[in-house]
Amino acid sequence: MPFIIAGIVLILIAVGLYFGSKSQKKRLGEMAATQTSSATELAELAAAVAKDIGPGSFNQITEVKGTIECAAPLVSELSETSCVHYSMSVTREYEETYWENDSEGHQVQRTRRGSESVASNTRSVPFLIRDSTGTIEVDPDGAKIFDEKVFSQFQQGEVGGDGYRFGQFSFGSSFASFAGGRRTIGYRFEESAIPLGRALYVLGEAVDTGGRLRVAKPGKKGASFIVSLKTEEQLAAGAQSTAKGLFIAAIVVAVLGVVGLVVGIIKG
Repeated sequence: MPFIIAGIVLILIAVGLYFGSKSQKKRLGEMAATQTSSATELAELAAAVAKDIGPGSFNQITEVKGTIECAAPLVSELSETSCVHYSMSVTREYEETYWENDSEGHQVQRTRRGSESVASNTRSVPFLIRDSTGTIEVDPDGAKIFDEKVFSQFQQGEVGGDGYRFGQFSFGSSFASFAGGRRTIGYRFEESAIPLGRALYVLGEAVDTGGRLRVAKPGKKGASFIVSLKTEEQLAAGAQSTAKGLFIAAIVVAVLGVVGLVVGIIKG
């Protein structure tokens, strides 16, 4: 029976890996099939559609490339980076003792490491992409974000009386040093962002609803919406490599699952 259960679990994992591979191939296909449009081209298309059938009727899957601009940018909490998107996290890393039975049935004390989230925050604001023809707005809500790390620091030990302060973020003691048998090793502060002035690749849907021409999350379910500091070529190479790796892993895990089922049936 254990072999059969293990075989079924492995086959289910293989199915998940296979669909993960298909998802990467789908993203690759969408990028390859979508032409890059300029800000002026999209504005002219939207104006033509509005003239023919009325404002708010324009929608087109597109990709745009250019430099980030924003009149009211965010300032990230840890590194105080001027940006249009950031994600920060504070993680507590700890050790704890626990008891378990050894091979002879005796209880032995062991130590293991773990971590838990203490604080996190993610924020984005609409911004402009400027290319050689002009600008177009991007609303990043709901996008798959490819940003970059702008802050990473590990503070060893428990929080002192003065706490920690990085940029706009302050953090005081909220955990006892040995609460629940856990001893704090330290705190890890991480932050990623999309800074102003950087080159950006965006794949989404250009729409003019509400009187605003912008690139936003596609209305079609499952369509890709990407906002990336990586270039289209870098994203495509990554998607291709990941798809191949997941597909190979799916085959290997599926074979192991089938072997487990066969062994289980024979032993049963």
